[in-house]
Amino acid sequence: MEATIASTGIVLVDLQPSFLEMVFNGVELRKRCSLLMESAALTGMRIYLTEQVPEKLGGFDEDLTALAPTAPRFAKSTFSAFGAEGFVDALRADGIEHLLLAGLETTICVYQTALDAQRSGLGVTVLTDCVSCRRPTDGEWALNFLLSAGCRTLPVETVFYALIGTAKNSLFRDFSKLVQKFGS
Repeated sequence: MEATIASTGIVLVDLQPSFLEMVFNGVELRKRCSLLMESAALTGMRIYLTEQVPEKLGGFDEDLTALAPTAPRFAKSTFSAFGAEGFVDALRADGIEHLLLAGLETTICVYQTALDAQRSGLGVTVLTDCVSCRRPTDGEWALNFLLSAGCRTLPVETVFYALIGTAKNSLFRDFSKLVQKFGS
């Protein structure tokens, strides 16, 4: 199944300050997720946010939420986003066939969400520069397993340049400016 802008949804998993402070390179992760979210706004791609037990762990990062103020939020106590009430229904209602996954932790919630997405018949791309965990080596193992299980693993720029397809696309120039804005 080939991903298109219209059939692809972005799921940002549990980017809550309490987690962002604990993971490897949280500042860089926030920056890459900002690029992802601004790229989604540019292309009109749908965004879905999940929050792990927000009543205890706090809500989604406010600076990131400001980049997608109308994105639906799904509170969950399960590790997979597919356990959040209304999440699957929202994907179906929006005609989503492929997910771009970002967030925390690579080894737990992102991992389980990716596998559940595949079980649900969705294509999955884990955005390698938009995920993190406490121990980077563990994250590498989780990504390697997801790759062997049929998920794609690519950086955000690679995915969006592929979706844009050509320098003649009207989105190309604006996306290139976003890439420059967020640097390396």
